[in-house]
Amino acid sequence: MQRDSVTINQGIFMMLLFHFGSSVILGINTVVLQDSWIAILIATIMALPVLLMYGQILSRFPGKDLFEIAEITLGKKGGLLVTLAITWYALHLASLVLRNFSDFVQIALLPETPQLPIQILMILSSVYLARSGARAIGKWAVSIIIYIFIVVVFTFAAALRLIRLDDILPFMQHPPLQILRASAQIAVFPYAESVLFLCLGSAFPKGNVRRIYLTALMLSAVIFLLTFFRNITLLGAKMFEISYFPSYVTARIIQFGDFITRIEGSISLNFLMAGIVKMSVCMTAAAKGISRLCNLPDYKTLVMPAGMFAFTICIILFDNTMDMFYFLDYYTIYALPFQVIIPLFIFFVAEVEARRTRKSLQRE
Repeated sequence: MQRDSVTINQGIFMMLLFHFGSSVILGINTVVLQDSWIAILIATIMALPVLLMYGQILSRFPGKDLFEIAEITLGKKGGLLVTLAITWYALHLASLVLRNFSDFVQIALLPETPQLPIQILMILSSVYLARSGARAIGKWAVSIIIYIFIVVVFTFAAALRLIRLDDILPFMQHPPLQILRASAQIAVFPYAESVLFLCLGSAFPKGNVRRIYLTALMLSAVIFLLTFFRNITLLGAKMFEISYFPSYVTARIIQFGDFITRIEGSISLNFLMAGIVKMSVCMTAAAKGISRLCNLPDYKTLVMPAGMFAFTICIILFDNTMDMFYFLDYYTIYALPFQVIIPLFIFFVAEVEARRTRKSLQRE
């Protein structure tokens, strides 16, 4: 095993926490309210071929990352353009996640605390983890995944006596086109954001990448469904719609007997730990892209500059929290080239070349 490689379980948990990251803070798309569970299921089906495509790309080029694969399939100039695009996307996504968390902490937890120190602490933690390598990120994911599962199951169990099942009725209250649009937004955010794991391809175990993508997708879907049903049945459709951070609001009203109350602190810790994983993956992808562009051998020396660049973008990204939520409406279109078009083009070229090679070998 390579020194900076991850095991299958580490890869699954990394990807699961990556999906879990900021999507649980902002909440899974709430436009279709009680029909969101339908949107989650459809989004999982929509994301399945995309994630399997990611796995196939890495399986076709074992031991290579996206930047190396792009140069092999598209040539030097084409590979350079792909590297520029994906590096920008990794930096921008890191800044978006950082802003999600700093806004959440200021609004929900520490309203008197400015965002700047929160952002600095989070970016430094993520940079440290990214500099430690993919294996360190994998170990971090394994060490906290049990705690996160316990919190999710505990909060769901504690909420059972408070839930109102009639809040998920009626079914199909929204037009099918609106549900499909919500599904596409969920497929893009957070499922297809795992395109950045292509940049960590050299760390994944050979021959098991598709299994990692598939297992993480299925586990994420289960967690999102549990979280949604808990939130909608406790808050109701109207409260669910107007809440900026529905999972946090839900946790504030859950109590277990008369002695365990105000468990929102555990939910907040869940958010922060998963967010650090997501930002670390983004920082790793960005640093690898920059090192490829600058022709430098060690990407780890560029993690801090990448983190500072993402930090700078975060500061100027939005004027207020409302702008951050409005951007989600346009994120589906913005992310499409990075998540689908570029990988699909690479996948198509790689498959064509593989078929040509097989045919030539058969002729010989």
